Amino acid sequence: MDVFEAEPQPGGAARTLELTLPGFLHDFGSAVYPFAAGSPFFSSLPLSNHGLEWIHSPCPLAHPLDDGTAIMLERDLRDAGASLGQDGRAWRRLIGPFAKRWTDLSSEVLRPIHLFSRHPLLLARFGLVAFPPATMIAGISFRHERTKALFAGLAAHSFLSLGEPLSAAFGVLLGAAAHAVAGRFLAAELSPSPGRYAAILRSSAVRLRLRRVSIILHLCQTTM
Repeated sequence: MDVFEAEPQPGGAARTLELTLPGFLHDFGSAVYPFAAGSPFFSSLPLSNHGLEWIHSPCPLAHPLDDGTAIMLERDLRDAGASLGQDGRAWRRLIGPFAKRWTDLSSEVLRPIHLFSRHPLLLARFGLVAFPPATMIAGISFRHERTKALFAGLAAHSFLSLGEPLSAAFGVLLGAAAHAVAGRFLAAELSPSPGRYAAILRSSAVRLRLRRVSIILHLCQTTM
């Protein structure tokens, strides 16, 4: 497998850099990686051998609201149900089946498309809530605007309009991941260095190719 990087330093948006003052390290573009923590591929990497581990928060996310307050999502599914009040049961009914079977679900959806599934009933259930627009699923499932906003904030990570088909899929997946595997990287000295990133890839027989993305894009443009 080859990993192509456009920059001379590997890591992309996951890099940790000194962006302000010397000695102060910052997340360059992103910090929380629920799909990475729950990915079958990343789960197979020997992160601990390179001084890395996943850390978790009891509240994986919060969604700010126009009135200056915020709605938080508890990592524990039962606690989340209690904190969401009248919408708690609906949240558990929508998200719970996929959070509880995250290993099976992630092995199906976090991989290239394939014809035959080992979990057809689980995928069928996921499809029923994944294909509609996020606005439809939120409107059908929840009573309160705060809970609808929470689900919309998750679904918005798809970069689809919330009224478009399939936008609900991202809300359900991220919601399930928040309860099942929500986490982020923590290195021995508080940050995953580019050297560690490269070492992990090479230990898994992955070739790292730097400064290559712009070359590939140029070749594609010149041949079109």
